[in-house]
Amino acid sequence: MSEGKILDIAHISFLDMIKVMITMSGAASAKGALIRNAINTAEKIKEVDYPTFEDFLAAIENSTNPITQVEGKATHQGGFVFGLTNCPFGPSIKNYMGVFEKLPEGYADFTEEFNKPSKVTEIYRVGEGAGVSPFCSVHQPMRSAVAERISIGGKKIKIYQLGCKAGSGKKGFADRWLAETGISREVVDKTLDNHMCCYYLQIVD
Repeated sequence: MSEGKILDIAHISFLDMIKVMITMSGAASAKGALIRNAINTAEKIKEVDYPTFEDFLAAIENSTNPITQVEGKATHQGGFVFGLTNCPFGPSIKNYMGVFEKLPEGYADFTEEFNKPSKVTEIYRVGEGAGVSPFCSVHQPMRSAVAERISIGGKKIKIYQLGCKAGSGKKGFADRWLAETGISREVVDKTLDNHMCCYYLQIVD
């Protein structure tokens, strides 16, 4: 840890809380608790309708879009594919590793558990290989649940998590959601070269 560095104890406590949950109740139970909490938070977001997709994009730029408010600015890559440059949990990971040098034991098992097909991953179109850390189990369902509060031209939208990149640079791909959306793995791979997260937005007819 560099001398004079001030750490955010909230970040460190959050990561330790996840570690305790995994130790006390197992990866599956911890995953369920984190996802439920994320979805409950998303359900408190006020519903909004954007007249056009261009208005939706403009709201990202001025940071009034509810999705932007929970994760930061994503960039439209074309064809309704989005890339998120910075993981919203990046600062938490950095702070924790500044003290302990590595993430807690059990995180790999947790990530594997999140990627397993389940009712939640089905409903929110997350995981299935796109999870690269326990934080994906908070971030991905929350984004999809927030999207349910948004409509474009009076039509609901859905978000599909296509891929994600770990801090190590390792990429994870959700083959199931790639197949369902028709987005090629190459498009996602290229997006993840310069982004940490890649997802697809569908306007439901």
